[in-house]
Amino acid sequence: MSYCTGKNIEKSRGLAMKMLVIEKKPVGIVADRFGVNRTTIWRWCKKWQIQNNYRTFDNSNRPNVKAGSVFRWYDLKWNIPSISAAPKHPHVLSDDLIQLVLDVKDQLKRCAEVVWYHINLILCIKISLSSVRRILKRYGRMEKPKTHRNKRYKGIPRPQVLAPGDLIEIDTIHLFNPVSKQKRYIYTVIDLYTRMAYARVYKELKPINSLNTIEEAERYFNFRFKMVQSDNGLEFGNYFSDRLEKRGISIRHTRLGRPNDNAHIERFNRTIQEECTGNYYLESESLKKMDDKILSYIDYYNYHRIHLSISYRTPAEMLHRL
Repeated sequence: MSYCTGKNIEKSRGLAMKMLVIEKKPVGIVADRFGVNRTTIWRWCKKWQIQNNYRTFDNSNRPNVKAGSVFRWYDLKWNIPSISAAPKHPHVLSDDLIQLVLDVKDQLKRCAEVVWYHINLILCIKISLSSVRRILKRYGRMEKPKTHRNKRYKGIPRPQVLAPGDLIEIDTIHLFNPVSKQKRYIYTVIDLYTRMAYARVYKELKPINSLNTIEEAERYFNFRFKMVQSDNGLEFGNYFSDRLEKRGISIRHTRLGRPNDNAHIERFNRTIQEECTGNYYLESESLKKMDDKILSYIDYYNYHRIHLSISYRTPAEMLHRL
């Protein structure tokens, strides 16, 4: 028998039993009153009798008195609790193991992965990670996902791009080395009007590297930047924003979870990976060698590679036609 988990339905079942037992209403009338089937009322009645089976329904010292006529009804349990409709799995976890997971969670105050690691490798008790997550979620111990409510977002409207430098997009590419497990970061810049691009590679992900890339790109393009647009990464934090504003450059952040806001730079990131850097790097390739390779590709991209989106022109031709 399936039951809902609402508390009001438990009270409704109790009221239905009072009508059936105390007021002695017919089953059909009780069923119509509560909007259920007659068999549902009989099932409720059976459960009500089971949870009150320890009560005496007759008066043994007064055999001539009809059963229930002089009975204290307030001593019974009327509300019928809801029963979980979840199937009973043959390998269901024991209550002791569930309590152990909760105790380890309270003791360590760490995520589900750390709790699972401690139980399996420290306490040598076998349990799956999915079971640990399910237990913590069921008992309200799962950490809430991190939100970006405290992330500073300036609601600056997107400018209309009518000249070079009106809107510059900046982003980073993370290149991974499968052997050393290290990363290198390519900072990419693109001007939306001319599609002029620039890129540099660094070993660290820092706001100062983002600022240096913007300054070098402005000198390389040879025109002034008016607004820079970036995502909400750590490399584009407060230090990066404050330094740009001091230089008279406005900063605009994309919406959270909306990579299409930076569609031009995202497309350039794919192009430079397909035609120059690849999706990972090798230890044999030094940082300077990779940087020279990227700068050489940038010259080819800006002065020789035609673009369908700008009518088969190169970005340099878009700049020089003004």
